[in-house]
Amino acid sequence: MMRFLRAAPLMATLLLAACATDGTSSGVGMSNRELASAEPLKEIGSGPLTPQSLLGVAPSALSARLGEPAFKRTEPQAEVWQYAGAACSLFIYFYKTNSGALASSYVDARKTLGGPADPAACLGEVETKKSPRVS
Repeated sequence: MMRFLRAAPLMATLLLAACATDGTSSGVGMSNRELASAEPLKEIGSGPLTPQSLLGVAPSALSARLGEPAFKRTEPQAEVWQYAGAACSLFIYFYKTNSGALASSYVDARKTLGGPADPAACLGEVETKKSPRVS
C-alpha cells in the first residue's frame, strides 16, 4: 500500500500528460544531439520555405523571412513562436544550444479548431497571409 501511495503522484502526472495531447504529432524536428552541437543559421536563404528549412535557424533569421510572430512565449532555456495562418497556427520551438544561442529545433502546426495540421500547408498559409496576393 505504501508503494502505491509513493507512486500516486507520478501516475497522476502521467495521466494528465496523456490527456494534454491527442497522441498525434504533425511536426518535424531535430534530435537533442543535433541541437546541442548546432550553430544557429543566421539566414534561411531565398528559396522556397519548407518546415525542414526552418530547423536550426536563429530567431532573427526566421523573423527576416516570416516577419514577427503573432505570439511569443519566452522561458529560461526556450522560446515558442506562433504564426497564424488562415485555418491553422504554425509553432516554432527554439532551444538553447551548447553555445547558449537559440536555434529552432521543432516545427509543428495545429488547426485553429483543434487537432494536428500539416506543417507544410500551414507554412504556406502563413506566407500567403504575410504577402497577400494582388489581383
